[in-house]
Amino acid sequence: MTDSAFRVGDLVVTPRRCMIERASKAVRVKPKSMAVLVRLAAADGQVVTRNELFESVWPNSAVTDDALTQCIVELRKALGDSAQDPIYIETVPKIGFRLAPPVTRIDDGFVPQTNRWKYVAVAALAGIALLTFTYGVWQERGEPIRSVAVLPLANLSDEPGQASLAYGMTDLLTAELGQIAGLGVISRTSSDLFRDSDKTLPQIARELGADALIEGSVQHAEHEVRITLQLIDGRTDRHLWSRDYRRNLQDILTLQGEVAREIADEIAIALSPQLQARMQRDREGHPEAVRLWIEGTHMLKNPGEPDRMEQALKYFAEAVARDPDFAPAYASMATAYVFQGSWLGRENPNVVLPLAISAGHRALELDPYLADAHFALGQIHWLNWQWEAAEREYLRGRELNPSDSSGLVGYTNFLTAMGRYDEAVEIGMQAVRLDPFSPLTYNELAFAYWSAGRLDKAMEWFDKSLQLDPDFHQTVLLIPELYLQLGQPDLALEYLERIQDKLDELLSQDLGYAAATYVNLGREDKARELLEYLQERMQTEPVRAFAFVLIYNALGEHDKALDWLERAVDERETSLIWLKEDYAFDGLRQYPRFDDILSRVQFTD
Repeated sequence: MTDSAFRVGDLVVTPRRCMIERASKAVRVKPKSMAVLVRLAAADGQVVTRNELFESVWPNSAVTDDALTQCIVELRKALGDSAQDPIYIETVPKIGFRLAPPVTRIDDGFVPQTNRWKYVAVAALAGIALLTFTYGVWQERGEPIRSVAVLPLANLSDEPGQASLAYGMTDLLTAELGQIAGLGVISRTSSDLFRDSDKTLPQIARELGADALIEGSVQHAEHEVRITLQLIDGRTDRHLWSRDYRRNLQDILTLQGEVAREIADEIAIALSPQLQARMQRDREGHPEAVRLWIEGTHMLKNPGEPDRMEQALKYFAEAVARDPDFAPAYASMATAYVFQGSWLGRENPNVVLPLAISAGHRALELDPYLADAHFALGQIHWLNWQWEAAEREYLRGRELNPSDSSGLVGYTNFLTAMGRYDEAVEIGMQAVRLDPFSPLTYNELAFAYWSAGRLDKAMEWFDKSLQLDPDFHQTVLLIPELYLQLGQPDLALEYLERIQDKLDELLSQDLGYAAATYVNLGREDKARELLEYLQERMQTEPVRAFAFVLIYNALGEHDKALDWLERAVDERETSLIWLKEDYAFDGLRQYPRFDDILSRVQFTD
């Protein structure tokens, strides 16, 4: 499309701004409609066939006649034209269209001296028209859009096994939009709950706390992907924007940047020059590597399931074997290793964390703008007791993607462990707004309040976590001790009894916390039953030393607790990141050996 403005009759057309203006009115049209008008104008009154318009406006794309018809309808409306009695666009049946009035080019910046005052007057009128138009748009649209949710994209592929691609495209677009400062992007974890929902779009937008919604579909055939998207104002159900894209699978990351830029333009959010450059860069990957990576990231959505983490890592390993320079696969690999080596996993941190840091560094060597790689490295440095390096990575990840709710949850935990409770609550609240249907997000905010000594607020947020998922195990395991501290031992015991039929499913450290609470409830017998159970489990699988620290400390056997704590330090147990702040260690803080252990874990004031 040419950028040069031109006149059609009494109208001024500015392709660069997609604007059609006359003295009393200015109308903005969609880029494709403007491209049709420019092609008709270039024909100098000659007929332009439908095929010529398709080749010019939709090159290398398969679109239906309906797309051209919609553009003609929009142009006629903007021009004040009529299909029955046309002044501007004439239809030539079964052939195409022609632009009837003569077209004259407006030279940029050239104003004849003899007509200068005339052009000043025209400019003033145009300015008034533009203000009138802007005010009209503001009235029509209401408040600006500052939050958006990407609803699960529908899978239109013939093969049912392609469903993970639709999940992946939803994640990719969510992450790409999340980079935009000033735009809150709701987490896919929450928006996914509205898959196949029979609720209206305004209802969904209201429940997610989003001003606008993006919905659409994905269709995959061989290495080509077709994505159809539309943007809807969730407050008014008004359609704002729609696009249809066809790309090779290898170009899918580059496409996400294109889509995000177009949406930002539509909702009038200015992108920084740095972000524009990042979104415009080529991020091509080998098609099979892209497919494998998308399959693996789908597996990452349930980090508490060890089998899924193993499968995800296999996908990522195959992806980088296909394309050794595909940075996103290394970033996701780092995240998977973190899950395996942290408190949710069962692998030895000494084994998997070095693998995680290697993958994270490789990802950033290839692409330093991957927010998830920075968040993964923040988690890795934290688990390795490198506090300052951890915070640098968390802050960089947050800078690159301020809407990454999982990254914000990690940063909330870090701040809680550092004793910086006000900051932890602030970041935790941001995460809740971005992921309003995640029990984990509510749970971590509750723990920040609890650590700060604000027990009533902690209970409020734990309750919200359980409203979303009554069996969410982290909350079920933490809340008994809080009930006990609030003077409600019966409720504490009620929650502890829930775990009796699930012992084999729980992590050893979870059972350690449960046993400690039993002791505090005066049920030492139940604590010793759990201790015996863990000792038996040690015969067939690894059991983390931290569990025994918790139990022996609660039982008052402090020498044994400190022995196990030293063993936990030797094994670099990830739970030791809470050593400085966790109430479970209070009984050990009086001993010099505990101070020595603190120094080994490198805590500083």
